[in-house]
Amino acid sequence: MVAGNSAERQNEPHHVLIISQNAGMARVWKALFEQKNCRVVCATSPQEGISSSHTISPALILLDVNLPESERLNLCRELRSTTDGALLMLDASARNPDVLEYHRAGVDETIAAPISPMALLVKSLAWFARIGRV
Repeated sequence: MVAGNSAERQNEPHHVLIISQNAGMARVWKALFEQKNCRVVCATSPQEGISSSHTISPALILLDVNLPESERLNLCRELRSTTDGALLMLDASARNPDVLEYHRAGVDETIAAPISPMALLVKSLAWFARIGRV
C-alpha cells in the first residue's frame, strides 16, 4: 500500500515556486517547468513568496531576489519553515555569498547567475530526483 502511494505521488505534478523580481525570466522559467508537467506559481516579492509557499508547499523554490544579505538570509529561513522541498538561490552579485550561512538558513544550492534557463531546469530536475519526486 505504501508503494502505491509513493508511485501515485511520483505521477503528480511538482509544485514549483519562483520568487523573482525579473518578470521576464520568471515567465521563461515558468514555461520550461510547465513543459515538464510542473505546476508553477510566480511571486514578485518576498512577502508574496512566503504566502505562496505556505499555500502550496512546493517541491522546489527558485529564489532570485536582490536584497541585502541579512534580509535574504531571513527570507531563506522563512521559506525553509514552509516546505521540505529544495530551495535554490540564484546569486548575481560580484561577491561570493557565504555559502555556509545560506546553507544554515535552508538553501540547498546557491547558483551563480546569470545561468541559462535550460541549465537551471536541468539542475532543478536533478533536485527532484534527489528528493525522490521524479
